[in-house]
Amino acid sequence: MEKHNQTSTNFILLGLFPPSSLGLFLFTLTIPTFLMALTGNLSMVLLILLDAQLHTPMYFLLSQLSLIDLIYICTTVPKMASGFLFGNKSISFIGCGVQCFFFATLVCSEGPILMSMAYDRYVAICFPLHYPIRMNRRVCVLMILGSWAMGAVNSCAHTLYVLHIPYCRSRAIDHFYCDIPAMLTLACGDNRVYEYTVFLSSVLFLLLPFIVILGSYGKVLLVVYHMHSREGKKKAYSTCSAHLTVVTLYYVPFVFTYLRPKSLRSPAVDKLVAVFYTILTPVLNPVIYSLRNKECLCCGNALRDGDLGELPTHWQNSRLLASSPVSPESPQSAPHSVVNSCAPSLGLFLFTLTIPIFLLALTGNLCMVLLILLDAQLHTPMYFLLSHLSLMDLIYICTTVPKMASDFLLGNKSISFIGCGVQTFFFGTLAGSEGLLLMSMSYDRYVAICFPLQYPIRINRRVCVLMILGSWAMGAVNCCAHTVFVLHIPYCRSRATDHFYCDIPAILTLACEDIWVYEYSVHFSIVIFLPFPFLVILASYGKVLLDVSCTHGKAGKRPIPPAVPTSLW
Repeated sequence: MEKHNQTSTNFILLGLFPPSSLGLFLFTLTIPTFLMALTGNLSMVLLILLDAQLHTPMYFLLSQLSLIDLIYICTTVPKMASGFLFGNKSISFIGCGVQCFFFATLVCSEGPILMSMAYDRYVAICFPLHYPIRMNRRVCVLMILGSWAMGAVNSCAHTLYVLHIPYCRSRAIDHFYCDIPAMLTLACGDNRVYEYTVFLSSVLFLLLPFIVILGSYGKVLLVVYHMHSREGKKKAYSTCSAHLTVVTLYYVPFVFTYLRPKSLRSPAVDKLVAVFYTILTPVLNPVIYSLRNKECLCCGNALRDGDLGELPTHWQNSRLLASSPVSPESPQSAPHSVVNSCAPSLGLFLFTLTIPIFLLALTGNLCMVLLILLDAQLHTPMYFLLSHLSLMDLIYICTTVPKMASDFLLGNKSISFIGCGVQTFFFGTLAGSEGLLLMSMSYDRYVAICFPLQYPIRINRRVCVLMILGSWAMGAVNCCAHTVFVLHIPYCRSRATDHFYCDIPAILTLACEDIWVYEYSVHFSIVIFLPFPFLVILASYGKVLLDVSCTHGKAGKRPIPPAVPTSLW
């Protein structure tokens, strides 16, 4: 084992990737992801900065969120990449302090920024006439400055403490950046009091904003529910769903990392979860907002053409809601067509982001399937289930992305009646089967951790094969019934499906007759294949976490096995 005990003041970052061919493969996946996050967030900041139509409080706050994501990846990934490529994992004492300060500032500032964005949507939807007063430029600037200032002050205090505590053990930080909890494990003295202050800071900067966000959107959803205008509801759901998705991507990994008891911590798990909020979330945020927000797309096109004057005048009221619906026209007699309402310039930009992601997903899942298939050491129930999850993801992207890409490149958005049915069947089968497969994986982990001696009996080859075949069969049978019905209902309206693949709910909006009975059957299927497995998964991992927390050994409680959070993700 490599030793890193030394008297130097430098720290050693052990990194994320193992020094092997697998590490090199993961590194080749990380660099394109980093470049996509860099390009996406930089484009979002510049677009909002340069386009006068987007100089509104909502977009001003969004630009700060993109700026935070931009600094996130620039704070962590370059050092991690250089350490892996050149083998110099050392980082100076001051360099580690700077990295600590910037990262903690971003973590503490993002929560208040997201809270400010939730308040902006709350005022825009619940009090639209008061919006120009409650969310004027001065209020917006104060919220942003306050978020950055609180994050910086809190981070400064923590960084100063971490740099002044004595380190008498190894200076090898088992992480890919200078993370405060990882550094505290190397300290000499008793730091329990300081660990409580870290926990308190996490509560103030994570849980408090989260409660405000939940309260804001609870009120927003209540108001939207009582709206009479269908278009108003559509706009409200569109603008709020993007923000709620980003909030989820931010809070889930951070809460899991910083509010987890110390006894349940594991360096391997912490590094795995850190990948989500340092690399993956910055990639997803600009894509989520630009895809859900047609104003961003169309303003980008107008900005490219230098023709801002021709933008629709109702966009000047974008303070109220940030999504304008598109109602494409299509000949009645034409086959189903998939509508792409994105503006050409940003549509091309998003397409260039989508293709590398598609190739990464294709390569990663194919490698996972082949690795488990060819390596005899991985012929276990857990990896057998994992290989089928990767196979599902592989078919997912091959079912939707190639057709979407050809539509964008060649302009032929038509899809045959049978082709639409085939796509519907495959996608519905995968959606129905994946929930059951994830439930099987949670049961596998439940038996392995709670009943390890009974594992060879409860999860033998026969049981494993039956669980997998049952998942695929139930998904296929359910989807076959829905596909047959969808292909037999009459369509007398436009055949333009406002989606990028043949999605059943999108197709049903084109039907002539009243199909409310079938819509209830769709909801019933969703309950069986989504919430039911989800409840079983929660119960399984609840029992696992309870069992782990109650297990005592020489070193105290066992850390959570890495397979548990991986399965939860």
